[in-house]
Amino acid sequence: MFDYVSFILSATFTPILVNIAFHQPYSWFQTISLAGVLAVISSICALIDAMFLRLFFSSDLHNLPTAIQGPVWKRLFREPTGDRLSQFMPEAPTSQIIRYFGVLNSERLLLTDPKDIKQVMDSQAYEFGRSYLIRRLLSPILGKNSLVVSDAHKGSAEQQAYGSEDSVEILKWLEKTTFQIVFTAFFGTTSTNEQGPLEDLLQEFREAFSISSGLYAQAEMAWETILPSHLFFGLIPLDDIRKTRKSMQIIRAFCQSQITLRKSKNTPESRMLLDKNILDTVIRSENLSDEEILEMCTTFLATGYKTVSIAVAWAIYHLSIRPGVQALLRAEVRKSFPAPDRAGTPSFRPDTLQRMPILTAVFNETLRFSPLVHLTYREARTDMILPGSNQVIPEGTILAISPWAIQRSPVYWRGGEPSIGFSSTSHTACPSPLTWDISRWLSDKKGGARMQCSFMPFGRGPRCCIAEDFARDEMAVLLAVLVARFDFSFRSSGRDSNPKPEDLRTSFGVAAKPVRLMVRAQPVFGW
Repeated sequence: MFDYVSFILSATFTPILVNIAFHQPYSWFQTISLAGVLAVISSICALIDAMFLRLFFSSDLHNLPTAIQGPVWKRLFREPTGDRLSQFMPEAPTSQIIRYFGVLNSERLLLTDPKDIKQVMDSQAYEFGRSYLIRRLLSPILGKNSLVVSDAHKGSAEQQAYGSEDSVEILKWLEKTTFQIVFTAFFGTTSTNEQGPLEDLLQEFREAFSISSGLYAQAEMAWETILPSHLFFGLIPLDDIRKTRKSMQIIRAFCQSQITLRKSKNTPESRMLLDKNILDTVIRSENLSDEEILEMCTTFLATGYKTVSIAVAWAIYHLSIRPGVQALLRAEVRKSFPAPDRAGTPSFRPDTLQRMPILTAVFNETLRFSPLVHLTYREARTDMILPGSNQVIPEGTILAISPWAIQRSPVYWRGGEPSIGFSSTSHTACPSPLTWDISRWLSDKKGGARMQCSFMPFGRGPRCCIAEDFARDEMAVLLAVLVARFDFSFRSSGRDSNPKPEDLRTSFGVAAKPVRLMVRAQPVFGW
């Protein structure tokens, strides 16, 4: 690929070097002025070439089916999200790769063939690095060496909430709960005695995540498409970046103080005690450096509370507009879960969650229909051949994989036809993959998935989420307790308080989440 940075730097410094080589025939004012003019002209030429000329005249991918996206001036500064990519697939039903354009008209390839997806995410995962679109957005929050953003070739050693009247903004309320859960899991109960510092730390994480969606994320993608964004954002102290850096300094300082404190108490006598939290376990293993433990700490806290709270919020939304399913789940939970402060109720066992088919179906269907990661990118390290489509892709090509589109596609999921072969309902019709319906999981353990890569809410291959089991159990237990105690009904969503549940306002940032989802939580007594 053409190196635009080298082109611009060469054009800029040529008059300066010529002036020096010929013993300054021109004044330095004239030389610097000419260098500035050439910098502007070369930058404009680089933009025109990258955004238009190369794509239509010299791109190796111009022969691929291209999505219809409308006039360029309407989408120049917008990156298509998962819901938009799901509309591209029916437009080219016979194509295995769809070419489309992101911010600043940058070229992308949407993979739809299962063999191609398996190669990129699984069998040859390390031949496709994490795209700059992911690394630049999350590295200020999680750290450059975090598992979520690092691009190492080998595996790492560590694999106010209330609204108006009787409604509650459920996501903010859930964030407080899930943050306390993951905080306790990592640091133990001794660090959660004071509620004030915990809420202050949560607020710092909220400030840090402010750059992972919205205008900043789109601007970051746009600059990085043409030039390394640190040339701009590293020099211009934007307010969002300043807040993120300040918040992460506070968070890292707190985590470092906890690591230092726990290491000072790591004596031979203490090693005989049972490990009650992740931090003590990691320190006693002596396998990670302080910096690696610090990165692990920020990653676990940030991703742990954020993803689980959003997933439970999606589940509550779907249940709030389906009171019948909510009642079925409540009955199952009250029958299977131990009731708080009541004698004679069944005790919680390790296999309790596995014996609750409705709860499992609710979460599987929520993760299928509303995946947190609606879109992920990979970047080809070398020229590669994709086996499914038999397409040669050049080095540096950005490949897009959209769980939001895949997990709603009839190509990947049965729907509308007889479910022959299913164990219990062999002559009933599978629900459409375009609707949220838990019956698909009650009649088939695979939910009607046609292939292995149909369902990948936690990713796939060596870069999948290493805390999937922990996250699933946390989501299930939290939702079960909430539904057992409360009856949820939808009120509104979005900044405009839209009362129509079918028009739910959704934010497609790093994670897809409902915007200001307001629900009414009515206590249900008897448990």
